[in-house]
Amino acid sequence: MVGIDSPFTWAASDTDATSTACAPTEQQQQMLARVNEARNQARQCGEQSFNAAGPLTWSCPLTAAAQAHADDMAENDYFSHTGQDGNSVDERATQQSYAWRTVGENIAAGHTTADAAIESWINSPGHCHNLMNDDFTEMGMAHAENADARFTHYWVQTLGAPR
Repeated sequence: MVGIDSPFTWAASDTDATSTACAPTEQQQQMLARVNEARNQARQCGEQSFNAAGPLTWSCPLTAAAQAHADDMAENDYFSHTGQDGNSVDERATQQSYAWRTVGENIAAGHTTADAAIESWINSPGHCHNLMNDDFTEMGMAHAENADARFTHYWVQTLGAPR
């Protein structure tokens, strides 16, 4: 941990982890804890078995990338890993000054809670693979809501490992 008393850890790639602008909300802390709880157990993701994976740390740049994509999907009423401007998760992470070795993304729509979104990823082989991938060491996660959009709730988890 970096200078704060907290039940989660900050990513080493965050340059100002103690700033309030970067501090995860209570909901984000709960999301990280739920994801790490899932990673702490060996599981079957479709036909692939995974050993328990190490815990992820919270990353502010990955959260910013996730929030930008969640906001874009909610505002423009679409659901895709590709942004309206054609960008991908690696481009979104780079735009947030995240120097990555590897990145990945899980998206969900229509779920009213973070737990429901995370549970849907656990039950989906491809999303579960991302969640359990031990190459990832950091995550950010975000939610956007638009009552006029088809799904109302949009969730994005951006996973990564820095260079």
